[in-house]
Amino acid sequence: MAQFNKNTQDFLNQERSLFEVYMQADRYGEIFDPVGQGFNGDLFGRVKVSNAYTIFDSTHRYSQDGDFDDVVLGVGSTVGIITAQSTATLGIGTTAGCSIIRETKRVFPYQPGKSLQVFQTFVLSPAKTNLVQRVGYASSENGIMLELDGSQLNIIKRTAISGVSTTITVPQSQWNRDTLDGTGFSTSNPSGIRFDITKSQLMFTEYEWLGVGCVKVGFVNSNGKFHTAHVFNHANTLDSVYMTTASLPCRYEILNSGITTSSSTMKQICVSIQSNGGYDKLVRRDFARRTTLKTGISVTTFTPLVSIRLKPGREDAVVLPRGVKSVVDSNAGVIYELALIRNATLSNTEALVWENTTSENVQQNTDATTMSGGTIVFNEFSTAANKIGGGLDIEALYNWDLQLGRTQSKVSDIYTVAVRSITGTLDATASIDFFDLT
Repeated sequence: MAQFNKNTQDFLNQERSLFEVYMQADRYGEIFDPVGQGFNGDLFGRVKVSNAYTIFDSTHRYSQDGDFDDVVLGVGSTVGIITAQSTATLGIGTTAGCSIIRETKRVFPYQPGKSLQVFQTFVLSPAKTNLVQRVGYASSENGIMLELDGSQLNIIKRTAISGVSTTITVPQSQWNRDTLDGTGFSTSNPSGIRFDITKSQLMFTEYEWLGVGCVKVGFVNSNGKFHTAHVFNHANTLDSVYMTTASLPCRYEILNSGITTSSSTMKQICVSIQSNGGYDKLVRRDFARRTTLKTGISVTTFTPLVSIRLKPGREDAVVLPRGVKSVVDSNAGVIYELALIRNATLSNTEALVWENTTSENVQQNTDATTMSGGTIVFNEFSTAANKIGGGLDIEALYNWDLQLGRTQSKVSDIYTVAVRSITGTLDATASIDFFDLT
């Protein structure tokens, strides 16, 4: 059996092969060591394993997924849905400057020591001059995206470590694992597969951040095999982190850098974001609270007691409500409803005052006198008599769907603890506790 020299990337003479042994190795000659002294085994010979823990998923079965924020510019730019295909559509006209930027309202928590894996399925609009399309796990400042600029296919890295976001562009011809250009079973295209950008794609990106880890970008082909196209390597090469953070949103961009010959439509299908090995960060429960009773709460109308939002400048913090506690005072058996409401409009006769909480990333408000709109997330009905307390126990650990989000213009979600009387009037106070996983 011929022996392979990984340094010369060639086989040794057959006569120099002294024995045969089966080993698994990649095309660079690196031996896989599933058990033992390698990274895939521990010091006692046990195989290391990890289970995928889903932090976020998105589909568009019957309507637009409400987890996204869209910035739509230009004549003919519209966001739609094809229900028969369970697909969202991002369509723009032909005018220069038309664009749609779609981004999740939430950023997704990266836990050091666990790889964060992102799957995205999509169909790009056919390539044309002056049309730019991007899909990836990124903000306007940091992250990794697939880019189709005209007919040029790239993988780009955004980084804001200097204080200003810059973009590093890697064209398809320079992808260092597989160019997927269909040139054959060569060193640059070991799979022999041609990446057909006109067809639906399943892209994966996997982040080993720790500030200086690597990032894999690749695609799943029609027979279900994973093919890594490019790896960004950073350890032992940079004198800083490679991105500001790995806690980022999912993002889609379609725009005209100039006039195009026809309108264009990108299709967004599904997203899944997973932490390999689970997510088990333990933190204290912070809280926001009202320290006085709000008196004379009336029938049928919700009255705000205490609200929280992400602190300005900290809109990419990861904050999840945990529970609500309340005290309701009445001399009779008044029936009331306690609720946690998302994105109600708060008002006062003067400007609302937002104050710091026990977390440096969250602010609270207790001086709002009225509220309108919003979505009830949790509620309970109870009877008040002589300061009997009530509360809402949301989750023992983390409910990611309740994470405080923000728009692309950095407007934070607001959660409000509110109460309304159903019979009679009452006085009440409340607090909300939350996890700050930033």
